[in-house]
Amino acid sequence: MYNLSSRVKLKNMTILGIHDGHNSGATLIKDGKILYSILEERITRVKNEIGYPINSINEIFSLSNLSFNKIDCVAYSTKFMHTKEHLKNMLDWYNVGHEDQLRDKLQVKDYLKTIFDKRKNERIEQIENHLKIDKRKIKFYDHHTCHAAAAYFGSNFNFNEKILVLTADGAGDGLCSTVSIAQNGTVKRIASTDRKASLGKLYSRVTYLLGLKPWEHEYKVMGLAPYGDKDRSDSLVKVFDHLLGLDTRNGLEFKIKSDLEINYSYKYLKEKFERARFDEISRAIQLFTEKILIEWVKNCIKETKINKIALGGGVFMNVKANQKIYNLSCVDKVFAFPSCGDESLSFGACWLNHYENTNEQIKIDNIYLGGSFTNERVKSEIDSFSFSKEISVKKYDNIEAEIAKKLSKNNVVARFSGNMEWGARALGNRSILANPSDWENIELINSMIKKRDFWMPFAPSILHERHNEYISNPKKIHSPYMMLAFDSKEIARKNLKAAIHPRDKTARAQIVKKSENLKYHNLIRSFEDLTGIPAVLNTSFNLHGYPLVYKPKDAFEVFDKSGLQYLAIEDYLIAKK
Repeated sequence: MYNLSSRVKLKNMTILGIHDGHNSGATLIKDGKILYSILEERITRVKNEIGYPINSINEIFSLSNLSFNKIDCVAYSTKFMHTKEHLKNMLDWYNVGHEDQLRDKLQVKDYLKTIFDKRKNERIEQIENHLKIDKRKIKFYDHHTCHAAAAYFGSNFNFNEKILVLTADGAGDGLCSTVSIAQNGTVKRIASTDRKASLGKLYSRVTYLLGLKPWEHEYKVMGLAPYGDKDRSDSLVKVFDHLLGLDTRNGLEFKIKSDLEINYSYKYLKEKFERARFDEISRAIQLFTEKILIEWVKNCIKETKINKIALGGGVFMNVKANQKIYNLSCVDKVFAFPSCGDESLSFGACWLNHYENTNEQIKIDNIYLGGSFTNERVKSEIDSFSFSKEISVKKYDNIEAEIAKKLSKNNVVARFSGNMEWGARALGNRSILANPSDWENIELINSMIKKRDFWMPFAPSILHERHNEYISNPKKIHSPYMMLAFDSKEIARKNLKAAIHPRDKTARAQIVKKSENLKYHNLIRSFEDLTGIPAVLNTSFNLHGYPLVYKPKDAFEVFDKSGLQYLAIEDYLIAKK
């Protein structure tokens, strides 16, 4: 325990959190406050960017007006990380089967242990060359410990209460899931699952089997699932049952049920599903995922007697599975870290290091943690950008009211405002908005810019004050980050029909509080005043296959290359003539 004088000193720390794997990024904590967190893709414009996030680091230090010599610690998530080149060739890992498993076992007894030291030294050297800091300031944290820390500290649950923390993903540092008990800043792991029995890897192999991109398009499989025939899909679930289950001894760990590790299951799945429909396969993997996660959560609650749950890791990007967990009678509260895939690891590493040194909790108020741009900067960039079409530009004293007017007349408006949101979900500040009551807006947005698969739904942003009228939320869980699906009510099926899933009528809702995003709340309120509908359709502001826009130039390029007619950027409205 630190004495008073040392603790006062340690509170004034500058901590840089780094994730250098798939969807890399950096997070900065200074003096007990999260200042910025930015994903590398937002700057390089490469979706789910991989590798050392040099651009993100440079950006957050520029925004903070800090120099690298002010860094007290670099908190590195994940002790072992593949090279960028290896991760980019990940599809080579997929087309394998039982014979490949036998060969690999003969070649390398312990792959991770064999190359860990080499990669660790390479990563330290990279930091030293870039930041010019003493390597003694660098600390590595275990992958799933970072996932658990992000979920726990990010939950803002009462520090004194015991919290059940669950992590599940493809794999990291040799594991694919953990069960922990957290209280007063300490996260104690009580169970873990080896990477060989990975639910996340199983879902990604189905994604690849369906001709989609693993590590990116799993959400498309989830969106497709409700279209599959129930009876035929139910019969396909047994294919997954043959591969993966829960350990019958304690129920807290996943276990392979055959001699085939999940990593090598692709050829087996391809053979079993050769004549099955794509939507039925999607429904089957979704049903299996929900079933096994529900059983796992129930087992964990039974074992620990704790019913407040924090969730981390990429498996919990599955909002439909999260809904099933949230609806369990044995669950009191549930929190899934916003965008809880590997992009969240830099948060976890930061929080771990901060608590180690201060014994204090950092609460997260919102995740609008990217840079912002003044009206002066925006106007200067408008004037210097070479638009391919003739435009008009007008500044408004109340741009939110003007956007609401456009939406009420069934215009689609791209919105760029304030600090960029962090993570995979657009939360209003870098969003494309539309009237959620008009079904034709789906086709309009897709033809303009999104080019989404026909089965993929859009999502609503709903005023907190009115959300109970539109979605079923009996446990009154606040959901500001689109990490949960909700059953819609009858009025939503009328007024939000373009912003809910057309098949199962669920809504991946963003519930908007005034205290979390005042301007966006005012916009939706203005739209409600005009239409009576307390919600807007919200989708990400980007070209299909590209990251969310970050800077004004990014917004102009997307606006210019797409069919969008209106761009509201800070207090300016740009319209194509």
